[in-house]
Amino acid sequence: MPKNNINNKLEAFFIGFKHQTYKKGEILVRSDEEPQGVYYLKNGLVRQYSISKDGEELTLNMYKPETFFPLMSAFTSIPNTYYFEAATDVQVFKAPQDVVLNFLKNESDISNDLITRLYKGMHGLLTRIEYLMSGSAYSKIIYMLLNTAYRFGERNHAKEVEVTITHREISALTGLTKETISRECTRLSERGLIENTKNHVVIKSLQMLEEELLGA
Repeated sequence: MPKNNINNKLEAFFIGFKHQTYKKGEILVRSDEEPQGVYYLKNGLVRQYSISKDGEELTLNMYKPETFFPLMSAFTSIPNTYYFEAATDVQVFKAPQDVVLNFLKNESDISNDLITRLYKGMHGLLTRIEYLMSGSAYSKIIYMLLNTAYRFGERNHAKEVEVTITHREISALTGLTKETISRECTRLSERGLIENTKNHVVIKSLQMLEEELLGA
């Protein structure tokens, strides 16, 4: 089934349940509570993160519109240990877990699409783990910028890709210090690969940044 049809079916299902809005920074689900339903993200971005023993936030995933979460608690008995926070202003619909599971059971096309999404997400996660475990600080930042650009970036009039992200958010995604991030972003800027402002990174060429990653 075409992707648009699947998204239409998902929205038609979830729209019959509770509609909620959250401002940027508000928490949808806390790590010490079990989710009381499954959220369908209509608008905005939601960040999934944990907090380390040192009190550092570690961003694990970002959800964009037309996705639904959290599914681990719905499919398994594993307790929730993550925060889900509005990274922007968001609109969601929340349906009971058992109703969502029954819906997925009866809609094989949507279940198959979900499996595809999960495997793509797993591939991205494994690649990210590979770079975080073995890559240099420079390659970690390049990979994170590429991954974020492909998922959330927007092309400007010059065909460059703009990503809304701060050094604090890069730190949460990579585990690097802000000082290290500042130094490596300056290096990327000096090589003409990015322009780095307070809340934005402009990638001059995705192809050139990919080539830089291969040589890092």
